[in-house]
Amino acid sequence: MSGMYLLASILCLAFGSSLGSIMEGNYNVTAMCTTVKVGTQLGSIESCDYYYVCTQNGPVQSYCQTGYSYNYKAQTCSPSSQVKCYYGVADPCEGSTGDLWVPAPNTCNQWIYCKNGVASGSGTCGDLTFSASLQQCIYGDCNVLEESGGPSLNSLCEVVPPNIYFGSVSNCTTYNYCYPDGSLGSGTCTTSAFIVSAGACGYNTNGACDRVQENAVSDTCTDSGEFIGDPKICGNYLYCNGKTYEQKSCPGTQYWDTISNSCKSRLIAVPREGCNRCQYATTPFVNAVNNQNCNTYYYCTNGSNGAVSTCPVDYFFNEFEQGCAPVSGLTDYGTAYAPCMGATALTTTSTPTTTPTTTPTTTPTTPSK
Repeated sequence: MSGMYLLASILCLAFGSSLGSIMEGNYNVTAMCTTVKVGTQLGSIESCDYYYVCTQNGPVQSYCQTGYSYNYKAQTCSPSSQVKCYYGVADPCEGSTGDLWVPAPNTCNQWIYCKNGVASGSGTCGDLTFSASLQQCIYGDCNVLEESGGPSLNSLCEVVPPNIYFGSVSNCTTYNYCYPDGSLGSGTCTTSAFIVSAGACGYNTNGACDRVQENAVSDTCTDSGEFIGDPKICGNYLYCNGKTYEQKSCPGTQYWDTISNSCKSRLIAVPREGCNRCQYATTPFVNAVNNQNCNTYYYCTNGSNGAVSTCPVDYFFNEFEQGCAPVSGLTDYGTAYAPCMGATALTTTSTPTTTPTTTPTTTPTTPSK
């Protein structure tokens, strides 16, 4: 049941928090990429011709060469005749031999019966869903987008390759595993987090649970031409096309500046509060965006930011000096340094926190089906 809950969460994000996300029907590719290791490839449910590579900054679409289709289980492009893929093809039965059941386009519970490459019948699974991998009807909710008529993702194991552990966007301690037959298994870490980058159970440090989406943010907009900073990635921004937000990226190592609504150098840009300032950083410690008192900072690991840390009372964080400094220097720093633009000396006490340290991880056990 936890696997179905994860799928429901991914689908929920299709409506709720897909701001600037890459969407395919009810499949939020951007959200799915946050649950797998960087470098993992995910399949498409719109076409057999391309796939997505999950990078530190989100999914990147890549195409197979002519005559090849993407095999998501092998994470490679192979001759189309050797790949069982039915997305975006005019005739899903074409090229098949013997008896084969394939999914009907834009449905989750209907199938087409193929006999030696010819469509010879069709049917429905009723309240169940159809699994092309298992060639049968299976338990699960149907999640077709009736309003859009778009493609439907019925199982995460239709796009995630088998034999890898991956996380959840709804619960930080949940991990998942796709079996070679296309079935999904799930488990729960006894620690505080499943660490996506390690594929193992560990602890909630260095932003390990940032993928969990607690509050949905609408992806719709009406102010055509509007620009806003990306809430997670400082180097990205969102453009309103009159209906939805489109995600864009600044060139090179620039950040989106919320003051001028343009891309600027990382050190002079005032990015959106909460975005990852470890992106493109060349130092291990960086300021968090804080125009109040400039006393918060992150520890960076390979471009990822950890939990927010706070300087002791009467100190602010100076990124240039890589440490907490007396508030007597805050006026000049807050004026000259964009992430702390407008910051003033502390007026309330705060409790210092320790720098995140590396914690041991444990390998999750293979979940039962």
